[in-house]
Amino acid sequence: MNEPDERVTGRPDTSMITCSFRGDYEICSMLCESIDRFVPETIKHTVYVPESDLALFAPLANSRRSIVSEDALLPRWFWKLPLPSSQWRRRLFLPRRNFYLTPYSLPVRGWIAQQMMKIAAAAQSSTEIVLHIDSDILFVRQLSVSELFPQGDRARLYRQVSVNADSHRLWHLSASKLLDIPPDEFHDGEYIDSIVLWRRSVVHKMIERIEGVGKVGWQVVLSRTKHFSEYVLYGVFAERVMGLENAKLSIEPRSFCHTRWTDAFSSADDETNFINSIDPRMVGICIQSTIPLTLSKRRELFDRAVSFLATPGSA
Repeated sequence: MNEPDERVTGRPDTSMITCSFRGDYEICSMLCESIDRFVPETIKHTVYVPESDLALFAPLANSRRSIVSEDALLPRWFWKLPLPSSQWRRRLFLPRRNFYLTPYSLPVRGWIAQQMMKIAAAAQSSTEIVLHIDSDILFVRQLSVSELFPQGDRARLYRQVSVNADSHRLWHLSASKLLDIPPDEFHDGEYIDSIVLWRRSVVHKMIERIEGVGKVGWQVVLSRTKHFSEYVLYGVFAERVMGLENAKLSIEPRSFCHTRWTDAFSSADDETNFINSIDPRMVGICIQSTIPLTLSKRRELFDRAVSFLATPGSA
């Protein structure tokens, strides 16, 4: 699907980034199917995976999608700690994600490393607009490029006042410290979502700020940071440091994605309620990969979500 009329409006080009691994291969395959069905072909998609998973993910590559080693996103001094297969990790109660050793910090958790990868991927992107898309997301209706720009050339910055501010206080405090602004346990909003838009130019400015405050490279700084969220860090920087006008961003309190964050579905009625509560303005659904759900059930819920949004009267 092409949208040539929107390519000549002066809005910058857009691309998508997904960080995945073999444990999420099946759901990532579904994501790719949904992207090819509902996202304009002009929006390229890069999937970053461990070097050892490149062959597994290779069939997902096409004219708009590249499969790239995540090694390109981490400095050479990040050394992955050898761990057994995912099956043995479950048996031995080892973490699902990897650990990394560096000469500049204590061992770095895979969760922190992945956030650093997302920052690096956005900074290296060939496009100004970058959409972070996790493996467990499925697009369920057509995405229009114009939806990324709620105010002219200003791109969306998701921020919603959260009732659970306390749960992310450490991330907000870390953002304050990393950016050298007054400490705040909650910067008036939640920047974390399942589909997140960044501007590459803002990411570059954020990196400059982190390095200016930390007096060393940004990857060294973040490898030494025990708790942070890449989305909170970017959002706080864009709004509180750079300023929305300079960043060419516009606050958008509405999520792009209907997300099931933690709880498993308890019944068929629970599944139906999940589908029926999708805001018709959303473009995707996300059922966290950690929620126990068969691939066939995920596909069934995807099909139901597509049908729900296509039904007259749902919008």
